[in-house]
Amino acid sequence: MSGKKSFIILFLISFIIFLSSFAILTACSPGKPKLPPPRKITSTTTSKLCGMFLKQYPGPESQIIYRNGKTYFFCDTVELLEWIHLKSVAARVPLVMYVQDMTNNSWKHPEDRFINAKKAYYVIGSKRMGCMGPTFVSFSNEKAANKFIKKYGGKIYKFNEITIKMINKAANPANMKITINMG
Repeated sequence: MSGKKSFIILFLISFIIFLSSFAILTACSPGKPKLPPPRKITSTTTSKLCGMFLKQYPGPESQIIYRNGKTYFFCDTVELLEWIHLKSVAARVPLVMYVQDMTNNSWKHPEDRFINAKKAYYVIGSKRMGCMGPTFVSFSNEKAANKFIKKYGGKIYKFNEITIKMINKAANPANMKITINMG
């Protein structure tokens, strides 16, 4: 019996050490997994929705990275929003979405400078036209968005305030119109 008791005691001690180590490691780890960085746009990068080369057109561009590592680029922020709200792709939840920060960025040839799409400030209804016409101009901060509005007009919205009606109004007639509820 003493051999069996020793085994049980050793097992319990090992189990307690394992749980303690797991608790310490879990407490030290951040709650959310680290998101992959945005991908660079090259001269051959094309839009998933329209097939156009991103580097050839003005205004803010965007991208989605999925859990499997697939990255889809879009030549406009409106295209990104069209894509994520289409019935056929709505079930595919992206890992992260990025839009270009247009703060001090070239309108004609924007540099990568990507920011998380869900944290961006969007100016909607400005006089500036993007690749596909009216666009949602993305900024990393409200101050930069307000400065842009003073020059080009529009109104600031956060990601969760953008409606399908706004997307459809900005969408080029050649693109798909969204008819589902954003829920």
